[in-house]
Amino acid sequence: MCLTTIEPMRFLQLFILSLVFVVSGCTTLERTVHMYSSEAPPPQTFQYKGGGSSIYYSFTVGDAPQPDTAVFFYGATGCPSWKSVMPSYVSGFTATARVFVLNKRFVPDRSTGLFDCGQDFHLANNPDQWVADYSEFIAAQISSIMPKPRNIVLVGVSEGALPAAKIAGLLPEVTHLAVIGSGGYSMRKSLTTLKQRGAIGFDVDSGWKKIATDPRSIEKDWYGNPYRWWSDIMDIAPVYDLLKLNIPIIIGIGEQDASVPVESAHFLASQFKEAGKSNLVLNVYPGADHRLSGNGISHRAEFFSELSRLLQSKHND
Repeated sequence: MCLTTIEPMRFLQLFILSLVFVVSGCTTLERTVHMYSSEAPPPQTFQYKGGGSSIYYSFTVGDAPQPDTAVFFYGATGCPSWKSVMPSYVSGFTATARVFVLNKRFVPDRSTGLFDCGQDFHLANNPDQWVADYSEFIAAQISSIMPKPRNIVLVGVSEGALPAAKIAGLLPEVTHLAVIGSGGYSMRKSLTTLKQRGAIGFDVDSGWKKIATDPRSIEKDWYGNPYRWWSDIMDIAPVYDLLKLNIPIIIGIGEQDASVPVESAHFLASQFKEAGKSNLVLNVYPGADHRLSGNGISHRAEFFSELSRLLQSKHND
């Protein structure tokens, strides 16, 4: 069935789920089984200075006793735990690195994200909190690693690209930014673009009008997320934070991405060119979706392999 023939409510529900589970190319059952396997990383707890905590995971890629690279992951739409996809998510990464993966506040170790995330989660699930938590976590981990890693890499996946791009400009220690499934458009612009080219069939404008009637509500819901979430992120355009960066940036997006249009990434590349900046590497994967998968092929390993090569390039000289 083509996207334009899917009943609008059902399609947007599928769209939201694609954002929630963009971190994985496997089924929900496989993710759940993985969380209980011996391969899944054990949970650790990070306490924030102002109160509260998050579950996080840490593991090493490669066999060097003291990796010279630290890679930080954070967030995904909704409340799934990263435990369900780590460490296999970074297969293809050939550089030796210490990987740190931070769940959002109030996301349990084995959360699938399929059920209601809870009021506490929704109250804390906003861009200001993402940036505050992610930056505090990164700073704390960097300060505890001796000797200091030569490369500090932030990885933003879909929604996670927003805080990653912001923090890359706030923390001078960050040396590289990697982004999957995002570009330069705001969500409003992305959905409008998808609507204009017939990739989605629901009325975007009517949804925004509903949200505008009570934009701070976490009780009222539009297609799986509270009004507050939508109003917080709908007009954040990553292009502005990304253009401020002078560190190497690598972006991977699927040509057939139905959540973030590929036009968003091409727009970003054009803005970098117009600004005379050459620190952006854009990889568009033919036939691939929001997870960088298509035609039975996952390009995620290819993306992380390219990131590894970037880390070993002249940018590190």
